[in-house]
Amino acid sequence: MIKKVKRILEEFRGYHKKTRYHQTQLWAAEQLRGLFSSEHYIPYTNWTMNPRAILHAINIITLTKVNNLIEFGSGATTIYLAKAIKMQNLKVSFYSIESDKEWIEILRLQLKKLDLDQYVKLIYVPLKPMSKDLTFKNQEIWFDAEILSEELPKSIAFDFVIVDGPFGASTPYARFSAYPFLNAKTTKKTIWLLDDTNRPKEKEILKEWMRLSNLNAVTYERYSIMQEKEQFYLEPYKLQ
Repeated sequence: MIKKVKRILEEFRGYHKKTRYHQTQLWAAEQLRGLFSSEHYIPYTNWTMNPRAILHAINIITLTKVNNLIEFGSGATTIYLAKAIKMQNLKVSFYSIESDKEWIEILRLQLKKLDLDQYVKLIYVPLKPMSKDLTFKNQEIWFDAEILSEELPKSIAFDFVIVDGPFGASTPYARFSAYPFLNAKTTKKTIWLLDDTNRPKEKEILKEWMRLSNLNAVTYERYSIMQEKEQFYLEPYKLQ
């Protein structure tokens, strides 16, 4: 009888946790929809960051005076961040890196229709085999570092890095290379957002980034933020 009661309680806790998570995501999605006053379509896919993670990124941009932002993996997040930058008249240089040429053209049209194309520079960078100094374990490919180096300004320090690409199935530990590649273009004050850290390989990537950087990390439901100790609270509202 006691075992049965315990099992029922565990099932209830699990159900409550899932319900709370989905309610929080719905609330965040409503906040994002509020960024647009007219009808619009945002192209969501299976790889899109969840609404709360996007809100978290907008909070960081708004509250920490980000000057230079880079995003690996373009999509719905790109549109929302560009809109937030426009609405608040922020002086943010925003670079979005994507390896899918067809997808980046679709996104380019969306940004133009929404009058947001001037607020983000979309950069097509194909994936290619990488040198060992930029890879982790059996990782084989990443964004072409030569093209990326040519496209990004030579003297720039990124305040905020969002890593939601390449897609995880492209190679093991696909997103690791962002840290070693950008190490010379970031500082100890840089904030890093790594998506999908609910997955085993992204968890390993985060752990290795922390070792290399000596930065702290906080993991949320499906993403993690790595930075120096936070001076004030940036996490979006969460249903208790």
